[in-house]
Amino acid sequence: MNDSVFLDTNVLVYAIETGGPEPVKSAAALDLVHRSKICLSTQVLGEFYRAVTSPRRQTPLSHEETVAWIQLWKRFDVRSITISHVDLALELTDRYRVSYFDALILAAAGLAGCSVVYSEDLCDGQDYSGVRVENPFSK
Repeated sequence: MNDSVFLDTNVLVYAIETGGPEPVKSAAALDLVHRSKICLSTQVLGEFYRAVTSPRRQTPLSHEETVAWIQLWKRFDVRSITISHVDLALELTDRYRVSYFDALILAAAGLAGCSVVYSEDLCDGQDYSGVRVENPFSK
């Protein structure tokens, strides 16, 4: 494993919400995105777009605003999803009883050599086949 950490979509969403309803979470997320060795997947970028442009959001971002954020996130190490990711995600879904899309995050992290995924969507402290989840917002 390398010393890169993998960020789930919720970290990116909180990072852009400075001055929003969850200032502690926003501060924690900003601290994470300012690290030097960050890894993401194309899935995370797609989920970010969907989350921040959703009409259910109190103040959805425009397409242009979201693209600008994605351009920034693309400066990190972004990994594409491949058949190997799909196969591993299916195994992880079965083994740990997590959703397929959460398992795909874990698969992307593991195949990128990251030992830690920062997310609030999975079990804090759980090791998923060599990838440990840490909830950066529970501290």
